Amino acid sequence: MTMERSLARAIEWDCTQHILKFYRYLDEKRYQELAELFADDGSWTRLNVELVGKGNILEAMRERDDWLTAHLVTNVCVDIIDDVHANTTQYITLYRHEGWKESKGPAPVVLPLGVLRHRDQLVCINGEWKFQRKTSRAIMVNRERVTIYGN
Repeated sequence: MTMERSLARAIEWDCTQHILKFYRYLDEKRYQELAELFADDGSWTRLNVELVGKGNILEAMRERDDWLTAHLVTNVCVDIIDDVHANTTQYITLYRHEGWKESKGPAPVVLPLGVLRHRDQLVCINGEWKFQRKTSRAIMVNRERVTIYGN
């Protein structure tokens, strides 16, 4: 199938914006809006746990209440399958403070917690892109601070 370049650009733009919204909502703790970025039966494999459905995603966000995070998104690549399916890959440099309160002001700058590779399967439902499947995999971690990822 050959796709018009203008349609391909539109899909690439929409999928990239969808990805960037995800990390914006995550860092701003806008979890309801974050969950709405997923299809009703969408899944997110996070910290080696598969979260299926918006309710499970929202529930998992409770553990982040005292986290201050900054996800720096780079190397976004959109592979278009067809006009309603796309796969994406992006790299995330993650900075995180736990137990930080906004009243303390800006957190001190620390080394990144890790570098993650996220791979997503997106589907266009009623003209709106949604995550069907999102996977996060640590490829580099600060071993002094991170133990959850195992080997």
